[in-house]
Amino acid sequence: MTPKTIRIILLSFLFTAAATAVHSASLVQGRIYLKDGRVIECEEKDRLKIPKHKKDVKLFRRAYYIDSIVCRHPASPQHTRTFIPSEPAGWLWQYFRTPEICAGVYSHKGYGVDDNGGIEVWVKHRYFSRSRTAYYLCKRGEAEFYVAGSASRKANDSFRERVAEYISDDPTLAEQVLSSNEDRSGTILLLQYYTPSRH
Repeated sequence: MTPKTIRIILLSFLFTAAATAVHSASLVQGRIYLKDGRVIECEEKDRLKIPKHKKDVKLFRRAYYIDSIVCRHPASPQHTRTFIPSEPAGWLWQYFRTPEICAGVYSHKGYGVDDNGGIEVWVKHRYFSRSRTAYYLCKRGEAEFYVAGSASRKANDSFRERVAEYISDDPTLAEQVLSSNEDRSGTILLLQYYTPSRH
């Protein structure tokens, strides 16, 4: 065989392996929590495909009856990941939740859970653009999420200003966000310390 033929065979194998890995990463075990308090458990041999966009979970006619999905990869059951529906975006990966605020990550292409339990937010890179990813925030008592901005760009003053304005009822933390040099991920993680003023 020529070197060119070997390269083609090797590239074909790598592409097939990568495609299989991406597909298997989206099949998980888990529980579905309904808003009325019922829980649907996926049994040992069952698999749940992580939802994306506004697509319904296949077990149900309408996904927005679901409050959240907590799932794990069968190879690492100790690591769980939570997904929550939001209007109008669709499914978010829950980045963190405290009693006062919840932060989620939206991915237009969806998500995967690797066999080590790690989360992958799928993006499609192109020469001049990337698929949409964004941070969504929701304070306790609010019905809708606030779009803080893209998750894939570098942090800048306008991003920090939007986040600080949203948490302006915690002036100390808002000031810390404005003066921070954190990237976008680090800026959002600061909100774990959000404690709103009570009047």
